Amino acid sequence: MIAARLALSNMVHDRTRAAVSVTGAAFAVVLVFMQLGFLGAVRNTATLLYDRLDFDLLLTSSEYLDFSRPGNLDRERLAQARSAAGVVDVVPLTSTQVLWRNPTNDPARGGKRWAITVLAVDPGRLDATFLPRGTGVFRDPADLASARATLGRLNVVMLDLRSRPDFGDPGNMPPGTITEINNRRVELGGYFELGTGFSYTGLLLMNEDTYTTLTGNSSRSVSLGLVKLAPGDDPSAAAARVAAALPPDVLVFTRQQITDLEIDYWVSKTAVGKFFYFGVVLALLVGAIFVYQMMVADIKKHLPEYATLKAIGYTSGYLFRVVTWQAVFLSAAGYAVGYVAALGLYAVTRTAAHFPVDMTAERMASVLALTVGMCVGSGLVAVRKALTADPADLF
Repeated sequence: MIAARLALSNMVHDRTRAAVSVTGAAFAVVLVFMQLGFLGAVRNTATLLYDRLDFDLLLTSSEYLDFSRPGNLDRERLAQARSAAGVVDVVPLTSTQVLWRNPTNDPARGGKRWAITVLAVDPGRLDATFLPRGTGVFRDPADLASARATLGRLNVVMLDLRSRPDFGDPGNMPPGTITEINNRRVELGGYFELGTGFSYTGLLLMNEDTYTTLTGNSSRSVSLGLVKLAPGDDPSAAAARVAAALPPDVLVFTRQQITDLEIDYWVSKTAVGKFFYFGVVLALLVGAIFVYQMMVADIKKHLPEYATLKAIGYTSGYLFRVVTWQAVFLSAAGYAVGYVAALGLYAVTRTAAHFPVDMTAERMASVLALTVGMCVGSGLVAVRKALTADPADLF
């Protein structure tokens, strides 16, 4: 009999045991999918804001750690950068955190104050700050024009629609709603759509005068400088020229460099990324132990049958292939069930937790490979029990 056929028959013979084995493998698959999904969300949200900003080079303070801790940059440095060869424009952008009062009647969150991230912009230069329409910040020219008018007013702010529910339900906060930032009265002028992540869970836009009024910070300082280069200019070469024109208290990044820096920080240097990596390893370990125990129990149950096969001339290699094929079938069934369950959990996570977890082809292939490796690895350890089956034990 072909080894694969015997393995399949052996697996489905006891349907209850097969269901338990598949469920255990599927549980490990779901855990791996979720951990990798969260890790992918860390990667995606690490650069979410930078992916929406319009720049070729980025100026930051030499104290820059990540977007949530950018340090302060003197506006004079932006003017100096404009004089460098190949620089067409430099747009200032300032970020900080403030205390936002939830203006709704939500019994759990309403009236409470929550830390929220602010972007201070020049309303007249929104089109030079954010990438063109279609990127999700402002849908069309009419939205952009409306945002310019709204942000042009003092003490008026706009809230990101994707901000966490802690900051209020947009359905209960129409434009014109009055609330507080840092205990100062402000008006909610409208909404935009960008997205949040691990470094910030809510986002506000306001003009620079409003920012100075509400925070008391100096108008001479900014957080970032968005540098636009002449068309066709090489970013790496331009970064070297701009850096040479500036003092050492300024760092100059290309778009790729700042992307790599943010991803490396959140994935490799924070507890967040390490936690999800550890979760993947733990899920595989738990799954491997479970599959091993189930396969050992199954092999012990069928030891007389394995001994009979050896007695009639089947080799140890044949038994090895039978157990290996059984592990492959188990991994395929566990993966299929786990994949369907993970799709549902991804949808719930996106809706309920506002977490950008998406199923990708790369992740599907990775989890499939890990699942097969987990089950086959457990089978290779468990197969030793089958190889010890002695025909003499039958008599």
